[in-house]
Amino acid sequence: MKFLTLLFLSTTFVFISCTSTENTQSGPIVDEYTTIFPNNDVADELELISKSIRLINNLTFYKTYTFLDSSITDENLTDFDLLERAILKNTISKTSSGTGTIINISGNKVALLTAAHIVSYPDTIVAYYSVNGRRSKYIESILYKERQKIYSDLPGGGMLKIIAKDDRNDIAIVGNAFNTITPIRFPVFDFIFGNAKELKWGSFVYLLGFPMHHKMVTSGIVSNPNYNGTGNFLVDAPINRGSSGGLVLAIRGTAPNFELVGIVSSVPAEKRTILTPNNPSRDITFLTGTIYRGEMTIEKLDGIKYGIGKIVSSEKIKTFIKENEAELINNGYQIRVE
Repeated sequence: MKFLTLLFLSTTFVFISCTSTENTQSGPIVDEYTTIFPNNDVADELELISKSIRLINNLTFYKTYTFLDSSITDENLTDFDLLERAILKNTISKTSSGTGTIINISGNKVALLTAAHIVSYPDTIVAYYSVNGRRSKYIESILYKERQKIYSDLPGGGMLKIIAKDDRNDIAIVGNAFNTITPIRFPVFDFIFGNAKELKWGSFVYLLGFPMHHKMVTSGIVSNPNYNGTGNFLVDAPINRGSSGGLVLAIRGTAPNFELVGIVSSVPAEKRTILTPNNPSRDITFLTGTIYRGEMTIEKLDGIKYGIGKIVSSEKIKTFIKENEAELINNGYQIRVE
């Protein structure tokens, strides 16, 4: 079994995250993940684990430039005076929220594991005009990221920085230095990082996170284990917005032998474009089937397909930490996966 260890370079103290759990049942110990509902009470362990997860919010501001000139293409992006041709300039914000887990503390530095798409927005976004329902080569607007604010429900405002990230595999470590570090204010996830490749069809898992900003625990059943050869799997669980980055835990043998086998990455979504009344009066009642003749606004909605969740495996997380060791060290962290 593997353990996650973090050492802080500028101090002589070493902190090792490892917790052993006592088997309370007699008989042989089964060294595999269970496919049945736990037959022992796990409430205390789940409550302990829940204290280490934190709600993470990301607020990113973009400067937008909109064009009517249909001759602007990707080749014009290097033009020095391109932005002067914009007919509209504006500032917009994009927001996201998810779950982070305090995986270790060294000195006054705190590191949290989360999903990259929660904290990582692109520096530049380019939108194109459509012709007959298909994207043309002509640019409609360009968005440039101006500033970003990542914060959590940790003490002191909980401001966080991206320490390392992998957008392709949807893994990130965020953190910061905090004053007055205590186990009560900064409880560390102190259980084993397991091996998701050992999961089977029907393996039972728990998921902890912040769906719709509420700290919650739910359960699910594993499907299609190790579907990409790196341990990633699917799970049938009621995942919602805010669950991304949340812990996925399996039980090895008998409860409460919890091991982390992954974090929530994504759920399928259906994008829809709708027309809505533009700033209607509050006292207007809309009747089904009637025709609205006022100004309309185009809006895009994302509809979640519940019951199918993609999970990034514990193997991918451990590989990510090893591959980003140099970057972590440059930021004052030394995270090792034994």
